[in-house]
Amino acid sequence: MIRSLVAPLALSALTLSASAAAPRVATVKVNDILLKLDSTAKANEDYKAKREAIAKDKRKVALDEMMADLELRRSKLSDANAKIDEETRKKLLREYMLKQQEMKSLQEEYQNFSAEKHQALNTEMVASIRERLTLINGTAEKIAKEEGFDWVFDSSGISNTGVPLMLYAKTPNDLTERVIAALGATKPPEATKPPEAPKPPEKNDKNDKKPTQR
Repeated sequence: MIRSLVAPLALSALTLSASAAAPRVATVKVNDILLKLDSTAKANEDYKAKREAIAKDKRKVALDEMMADLELRRSKLSDANAKIDEETRKKLLREYMLKQQEMKSLQEEYQNFSAEKHQALNTEMVASIRERLTLINGTAEKIAKEEGFDWVFDSSGISNTGVPLMLYAKTPNDLTERVIAALGATKPPEATKPPEAPKPPEKNDKNDKKPTQR
């Protein structure tokens, strides 16, 4: 009777032991992979080119020229040594005020245009980064399943306190290089990194000051 129970008990013990085995854990440096993707380098170049195009828009060129013209007019009107008769001074002042109103209208138009374009550009960049992260996650998951890992953690992750999410791993099984190889990634120039969101254009009020009428 006792012998007949030994085999089932031994089998049960082995089953429990196997089920209680610690899960296999691997890590992946997602941020490192993201920076090494060729698509990241290309996306950053496109982003930079589009930002420069916004800054060189015809509205901005016209605005800069108008502001320079206003500065010259203001300096002339404010020059105490300038020999300008009263009638001419009044005429120049009226022209200055009209030009200043034109400048403000153009400045507002460019600011609205710039804000709209930058918002669209940021939305595009976020979608592009999300697409690449999805590709990285899918590739890491595929490799982890093929190699029998139960869990995979992003070892480049940072918590909301600025502390790395993974503080310690006794024997880290890092899959980063295998994911990079699977994606065919190459390292871009060191300066390449996901760009920061641009700040909205600041309003320039230096030409808002009305010249002193004499």
